[in-house]
Amino acid sequence: MMKQIYDYIIVGAGTSGPIVASRLSEDPHVSVLLLEAGGENINDISRAPGAFFKVWGTDYDWQYETEPQKGLNNRKIYAPRGRVVGGSSAINVGFWMRGTREDYDFWEQQGAKGWNYEKALKMFQKIEDTDLGPTRYRGKGGMVHLEDSAYPSEFTQTQFDAFKEAGFGDIGDFQAEDPYCADIVQKDYINRVRHTPADSYLSEEVRKRPNLTVQTDTFVRKVIFKENRAVGVEVEYKGELQQVEARAEVILSAGSFNTAQILKLSGVGPKKELARHGIPVVADVPGVGENLNDHLMVNVRALSSVPIPDTHFNPISDESLAQWRKEQTGPACYYPGPAAGLVSSDGTHTGPDFEMILQYVHTANGSEKEFAGVENIAERSGYSFPVILMIPKSRGTVLLASGDPHDKPLIDPNYFDDPSDMKRFIKGIRYALQLTQTTALSPYTEMVHPALDASDADIEAFIRNEASTVFHPVGTARIGDLEKDPMAVVDSHLRVRGVEGLRVADASIMPQVNRGHTMAPVTYIGEMAAQIIQSETDRPYQRS
Repeated sequence: MMKQIYDYIIVGAGTSGPIVASRLSEDPHVSVLLLEAGGENINDISRAPGAFFKVWGTDYDWQYETEPQKGLNNRKIYAPRGRVVGGSSAINVGFWMRGTREDYDFWEQQGAKGWNYEKALKMFQKIEDTDLGPTRYRGKGGMVHLEDSAYPSEFTQTQFDAFKEAGFGDIGDFQAEDPYCADIVQKDYINRVRHTPADSYLSEEVRKRPNLTVQTDTFVRKVIFKENRAVGVEVEYKGELQQVEARAEVILSAGSFNTAQILKLSGVGPKKELARHGIPVVADVPGVGENLNDHLMVNVRALSSVPIPDTHFNPISDESLAQWRKEQTGPACYYPGPAAGLVSSDGTHTGPDFEMILQYVHTANGSEKEFAGVENIAERSGYSFPVILMIPKSRGTVLLASGDPHDKPLIDPNYFDDPSDMKRFIKGIRYALQLTQTTALSPYTEMVHPALDASDADIEAFIRNEASTVFHPVGTARIGDLEKDPMAVVDSHLRVRGVEGLRVADASIMPQVNRGHTMAPVTYIGEMAAQIIQSETDRPYQRS
């Protein structure tokens, strides 16, 4: 049960929040409250590698969708976000792809002093527990256990051969200095069971600490200020409004959508928007809710002319899920995209432009419409290359729908607002089509979608009609030099502009989305946040 006063209050028990809570509560003299709107992660289906998306649209998910996207034929895009202990790390595919040197050095170039690649590398060595470590690039014995994605088909090696034949790179390690390669993707799994960062950092032993309270099913409405200092939070718990005091600090780790919303509801954000909803201004911070940056993906599919061994399985059938529940074996262990490749489009190696997931697919699992008219389509084999544009230049917003905390925010990623994103995406689709014509893959390629002879206009139409999010929203409270950059929201110590006693530690601080997946950098952010706070000896609650 919650007390009424703690030293630190952390909002959000997703990926970064549990890390901050675990590290701060290592000091027995510090009391920590970790708040989570959702419940404990007790749904076993979310832990099956091939069935994670079965919990989308349930109570484990905030069930967000974007505003109609002009760049995607006015489609609304579903944007699942974890509403459970573990957050989005509990409902995602689980890929551990940290990003590149260029990503982390960019943070420091934007004014985040001390946030650079070498710093991140040392932190990841501390975080990781993988059989590939310990090396300069990989860790061993850390809190996040990683293992190779399970895969039943030798066809993955055929895709690796095609990737190399096309000149995109050999088999390597994404996390090393040269990420231009293909590789089996590592995930945060232990023996084919999802084990989120929250599971590790909030272990049974950690939860026994008398100075740590993990409070689930608690909805945070806003941060409470006394003048310009954050002194607590207002929450809803069991249908009642409560206020909980923070002697030291409040730390928001609620994710790019919810952190921006909570800041604004608390009076920290663009003053015109706050005034429009009748919210008293605590601090005019124009960057809150701006700079939303996200990855888009579109799937290039191929119908095979011959059967592809070991690809006709359904990971989410009742039989598959029953087998997984009983013994953690069978089709539910397999996500049919165990590998990926990173591609540079211009050969300069200034950072990968595209990620291509290397998938094998049973066409009955979603390819019928692309190959309509083919006889016995449900029995055919196939493969696909989901193409992800790595560094989109388009930026969007997270705005308030109203001053009511229960009204979902207005999420507008503004996909393809920058025309260069479409030009580069078309190139990525052509690269994927090129792979289908390699010597390695041509024996398995009867038809492709989009067609090989598609014009740029055809491919653009294909992208606008079929692209969807990869669920990597970042940037709505971005880090930077507060003196030089008026749109930066937090400084290099994660302190929010214009107020005291309030920090942000989640994906919203990232200046742009990384060349990879976001779970790993958000884990890094959590460790960095705890380290920064622990290093500051003059804590407010210690003052007389």
